[in-house]
Amino acid sequence: MRKPILFSILFLAIACGGKRNVAINTMRPAEINVNQEIKTVLVLDRTKPSDKNAWITIGEGILTGEGIMADRAAAQELVNSLKNTLQASPRYQVKIAKERLEGNSLTAVFPDPLSQELQNNMIRRYNAHAIVALEIMDTDFIITKGQRKVKKKVTNRENRNEVEKEVNEWYAEGVGNIKVGIRMYDPIRRELIDQQLLSRTNTWSATGESEAEALAALIDKDEATRDLCRRLGHDYAFKIAPMPIRLSRSFYTKAKESSDLERGGRLAEVDNWREAIDVWKNGIPKATEEKDRARMAYNIAVAFEVIGDLPQALEWAQKSYADYGSKDGLAYAKQLQQRMQHEAEVERQMQK
Repeated sequence: MRKPILFSILFLAIACGGKRNVAINTMRPAEINVNQEIKTVLVLDRTKPSDKNAWITIGEGILTGEGIMADRAAAQELVNSLKNTLQASPRYQVKIAKERLEGNSLTAVFPDPLSQELQNNMIRRYNAHAIVALEIMDTDFIITKGQRKVKKKVTNRENRNEVEKEVNEWYAEGVGNIKVGIRMYDPIRRELIDQQLLSRTNTWSATGESEAEALAALIDKDEATRDLCRRLGHDYAFKIAPMPIRLSRSFYTKAKESSDLERGGRLAEVDNWREAIDVWKNGIPKATEEKDRARMAYNIAVAFEVIGDLPQALEWAQKSYADYGSKDGLAYAKQLQQRMQHEAEVERQMQK
């Protein structure tokens, strides 16, 4: 059963230059539209090497130092990450297939699509509506090492004072690369909803007083690959499902001359946004400084967004720019227009 879309507010303990930040939890639409009748997805690992290629995989492991089971663990990490991230969205129920099917773990080329018969069998077995299959897993991890001169603070043995000194330092750097291929099948409508070849690269580094110490401190290939897999699983979830995100907004709490701007700011800080709106509205005509009027109009826009009235928020953001010259208001109006478009798209994607 779908969960309702919730909008919550959280203050960030940051105050800078007379401003206070507030975070708004909302939803970001999926990058692709998936038929609303698809409510349960089955996540499938299809990267098992075929029997005829098993000797190649073992040989590659010997040459590169990879564990024979490392790619399987990495694939499972991606599958779990995808499931866990999707569960944060009210869009789907998610299941993981127990089977591991043959696919392509040797090159970044998609295997033939799953047969229609196999797709039908899988969704019947797991009572699902669609299949998300990991079908390519290609990884590598390159290590470089060496010495370099760095400046460090060292303690003088004679007087125990700290001095900056140039010393030799051993370093080790690991660059992890991963390419994965993911397909999303709709067996009921006999459609391939999506096919994506995704990649991620990250660099890890470590230092030590010797080469061995630097290498020992460096992340190992398997953990680096699992980390990249977690990130890719997270990324793909955002592609196929509306996902919760957090927006950050700021409002003014300090004024040049207006006590109303500051009083409204204090009310907002204790989550009394409606009264803050009234104070700022009444304060605009009384303010002697144009800058204070612009800031109160801008604050009213933020307050309306916080309480969930986006049309009023947009109206006041535009007013803060058009009537009082707030450049912040112009930029904010564009942000609100984009959010309203996203909200409408999320509603369409979540319809029954």
